[in-house]
Amino acid sequence: MSLKPFEAALAPDPRFADLCVVEEGVARRMTFRDHHAEIVDVGLKGAAPAEVKKAFDRARSVMIYAFFDYDLFVVGEVQALGAFELALKFHLNGHGRAARGTLRNLVDRARKAACYPHCGSVTPTADPIEALVALRNGLSHGSADIHVPGMALKILAACADWIDFLFPKSSD
Repeated sequence: MSLKPFEAALAPDPRFADLCVVEEGVARRMTFRDHHAEIVDVGLKGAAPAEVKKAFDRARSVMIYAFFDYDLFVVGEVQALGAFELALKFHLNGHGRAARGTLRNLVDRARKAACYPHCGSVTPTADPIEALVALRNGLSHGSADIHVPGMALKILAACADWIDFLFPKSSD
């Protein structure tokens, strides 16, 4: 889809016209409120550093505005994967220290340090963390992919889960 003209900028992306919500057995067209609620429901629940939370919220904000431009889902996914990578950097390198390492190297280091479980397989279809690494690499190195809202929400939720795994809720 090309850039919308000013007059249509706040109109829902036409691809949302076919998305429905079922309430009490009756289907209706999805609204911006419905979409917003789905995104807001996926959040960090652990004790991640403020910078990681901010990066993750940036991803959620982009996905909220995908209601008006469907292609923003991919941008939101890249941002969510970036928050996941930032969480790994802070966890492994220390908060505020040098933040070196690719996502691939960070995941390998996290597994060696027993921060994440070993799956026994390095194929993205069998290992959820490998799936995130493969997706991030594919999107970051150029892609014409457009992802549906359900896929974007799953990626957002997976990033939240693995960030929370590193920074669980404190037991105060």
